[in-house]
Amino acid sequence: MQVKLPDGFYPFIDQRFPLSELVMIEVPHDLEQLLRSQATANGMSIIRGVPVELRCRSEQFPDATFLVYWPHEEDRLHMLAPRKFAKGQA
Repeated sequence: MQVKLPDGFYPFIDQRFPLSELVMIEVPHDLEQLLRSQATANGMSIIRGVPVELRCRSEQFPDATFLVYWPHEEDRLHMLAPRKFAKGQA
């Protein structure tokens, strides 16, 4: 999976981080269900091969935003997250 993003600041929950501090990870299953349902509720489309910023509302985070990506070759969503959330990467 390859997605090229320009340098800049990208959302993760209620903060924005420089691209250099982020990595693309597979979205945990429960969060993926929430993101897909929120996208549908907000009339947004998650299109394969196109990075999309999704806003979600929850008790803990009244205005959370995630940059998600749905690769052509996979069924699961991916998202930008701080490096500490990446598993199994050296």
